Amino acid sequence: MAQIPEWSPVAAVTPPASEGRGRIVAVVATETATTQGWAAEAAVDVARSWSASGRRVILVDAALEAPSLHGAVGLPNREGLSDAVLYGASVARVSRPVEDGGFFLVSAGTPVADTSAVVKSARWHRLAEGMTEADVLVLLYLRAADSGTSAFLGSASDIVLLGGPGDGAPAAIQDLLPLVRAVTGTTDGPSARVAARVGAKSARSAAVAEPVASAAEPVADISGAAAVGTGGDSTASPLVGDGGMGKVILLIAAALLSAVGLGFVLTMVL
Repeated sequence: MAQIPEWSPVAAVTPPASEGRGRIVAVVATETATTQGWAAEAAVDVARSWSASGRRVILVDAALEAPSLHGAVGLPNREGLSDAVLYGASVARVSRPVEDGGFFLVSAGTPVADTSAVVKSARWHRLAEGMTEADVLVLLYLRAADSGTSAFLGSASDIVLLGGPGDGAPAAIQDLLPLVRAVTGTTDGPSARVAARVGAKSARSAAVAEPVASAAEPVADISGAAAVGTGGDSTASPLVGDGGMGKVILLIAAALLSAVGLGFVLTMVL
């Protein structure tokens, strides 16, 4: 019988290998992570860490019964997943850059009476396929106890479980244990989240992701809005005799190219 991996800190959880095609990774919060109130922040930390490695990351709040990711990054829950799936909004319209993370967030969006209508929609599957074809790493945030979680898991190629070191596998993933690539989260305090953010910032200083120009179906251009800031992490103080201001300018330019590259990808998805 398959077993879930041993618990590890967020900074130690690596993304699936890129083979020219993205993945849908379900980030599933256990009851422990949800009730203790750290699940959303841990999901954001995973997105920060993976984007710091150079991957193009979109974090999607599919916990439609109780949206929380927008609050974790300090953004309002306006148009989001439900609007893209049910009301025809483009991915470019509903994807918002997270200022210090170098990734995009799709919030839950307009509340819906029947959350299953989102996951059952053919448009959801087209959107997911379009993003993976564009080599985007989609982190699909879910809560294990929500009614729509099992259906959303049908789109996942991998699972990251957010839980405590002693948590077992929730019922929603019992039949999908081989897909679980990591169990992660926080410890007794905020130290794990702080460590993950520090590690992500350090890695972003060195990571230079190449812009991508792969396409599915064109939509409105948001590449200008996708110039995500890096919180100053890539602009280290000039070093005398070691490139000085020229090195700083090159690092800033590299960070901007990386962010605009993901913005361009979003304009090419459904």
